[in-house]
Formats: sequence, structure tokens, C-alpha cells
Amino acid sequence: MAAGFLLTSLYFLFASLVGSLGVKLWYDKGSAANKLHILLVNTAVICCYLIWAIVWMAQWHPLVVPILKAEGE
Repeated sequence: MAAGFLLTSLYFLFASLVGSLGVKLWYDKGSAANKLHILLVNTAVICCYLIWAIVWMAQWHPLVVPILKAEGE
């Protein structure tokens, strides 16, 4: 189970690096604008990673345990 979490974490790190490099190479608008765009790309990747990690953990260790009903109820 931990291998899937680690692999997906590395995928998000890779996505952040590719996004930052893409902004630097293809959307060059000056030093200050590049820093802002790289910050926005990394913030978006971090937010997506946190959402994924929270959902993954919630499915792995649910807080509410389902109660099974008997067939006659």
C-alpha cells in the first residue's frame, strides 16, 4: 500500500518539475512574472496532491465504520 502512495507522490513531484520547466521555457515574460507563474503552478500541484492524499487516506482508514444490517431488517 505504501508503494502506491510513494509512486503517486513522485508523480506529483515530477508534474511540478515539468510544469515549472514548461513555464520557464514556453511562457517567459520576465523575471518577476516567471516567479509568479512558477509559484502558481507549484501551488496548484500541491493543492491537487493534498486533495489526492486526503482522499486516499480517507479510503484507507475510514473514520466511520459501516454497520451491516441483517437480512430481515
